[in-house]
Amino acid sequence: MSSILAKPLVLPSGLTLPNRIVKAPMTENLADSRNQPTVRHERVYRRWAEGGAGMLITGNLMVDRRYLERSRNIVADAHLDVPALRRVVEATGEVPIVAQLGHPGRQCTRYITSEPVAPSEVEAVALLGSFARPRALTAAEVSDVVTAFAAAAVRCRDAGMDGVQVHAAHGYLLAQFLSPHTNRRTDEWGGDLAGRAKLLIEIVRACHEATGDGFSVGVKLNSSDFRHGGFSEDDAAEVVGMLAAEDVDLLEISGGTYESPEMFGLADMSGVQESRVEQVEEGSSAFKEAYFAGFARRARTVAGDMPLLLTGGLRTREAMEALVESGAVDAVGLARPLAFDPDLPTALLDGTSDGVDLPDYTPPPLITAAGESEWYEAQIGLMGDGKDVDPSLNHVVAAGRYVAGEIARGLSEGPRRRRMARTG
Repeated sequence: MSSILAKPLVLPSGLTLPNRIVKAPMTENLADSRNQPTVRHERVYRRWAEGGAGMLITGNLMVDRRYLERSRNIVADAHLDVPALRRVVEATGEVPIVAQLGHPGRQCTRYITSEPVAPSEVEAVALLGSFARPRALTAAEVSDVVTAFAAAAVRCRDAGMDGVQVHAAHGYLLAQFLSPHTNRRTDEWGGDLAGRAKLLIEIVRACHEATGDGFSVGVKLNSSDFRHGGFSEDDAAEVVGMLAAEDVDLLEISGGTYESPEMFGLADMSGVQESRVEQVEEGSSAFKEAYFAGFARRARTVAGDMPLLLTGGLRTREAMEALVESGAVDAVGLARPLAFDPDLPTALLDGTSDGVDLPDYTPPPLITAAGESEWYEAQIGLMGDGKDVDPSLNHVVAAGRYVAGEIARGLSEGPRRRRMARTG
């Protein structure tokens, strides 16, 4: 069956995706106690490669082991076991694989650190009491973040990765710098949008310079924070233009934060101008299905030739094809669907599937986000163990296991992480 999704996509770096379906980033939480890649990563990425996606983007590889998004993230600092990461790359065969690089900033739980960092000294993340109030990074520390991302990109290149994706979405550190709600600085790293975007732009430039030609450098960007006084669609559109001028290979569009989890389709949108329902054209089912499709269409007008990837809410082949055929985006990203059905890309491409129905979960939004996230993370863990996914797994059980595990691992492994950070 012929489909626009089966058409190859050549990125500006020269990297060729054999089709337009991308396995979007999801946290795996599969590293060992030293935050190194494991055979579980090899198994799950081999499984996704066999499933037919045109490119695989990893979950968060942290650039600073003092600040983790999960206790068992891979950390791409000076202690990274590059041969172990190379084995993960080798497990994917010929399928392109890109490492997502990130720093959680204030979205680092108190189980990891009692003093997270942020652009400014703002309130703690309001989520189940799991986060401490952050301190503001010094100007010198901000410069160190640029260096850490670039050094991590080099390690990923040396491990055979095809590129990196700089994570500037979902409320993590770079998104915090972009948002006037969390960036109240008055130095060169704050103030107007150009100042707030400076860290992201400097990181992109540093990654390009450090890795050289032929290595893909992409970005994941929020379309909006979906909160009053935060990073708006107007801001995002301007940043898209800035990134297009920096030769970004692939821009993934998403949205939301831990406190406003629109990336799960769960945020309370009351009174917020950038409602995804208001973004879409009336009667356009494809644009209504995808959470951030309206902004993607706007981004297309300022992105120039920069390829766009849209992730969030896509469930049907019809919608995916319509979005690519419309020219709004160049590729579509699937995250949770591939933790539920890793063979879905092949089925979409050969016409044996029209899409996927994910399990429903309907407690209050913040509990829903935690329950859903950990349910899919648990499915990734099963694949990492060489097992099939388990649709019968209870969301509450998955969330409970996550919380208990993060508390135990975060506290017990903290001293070692701090010692390693001092010697890295």
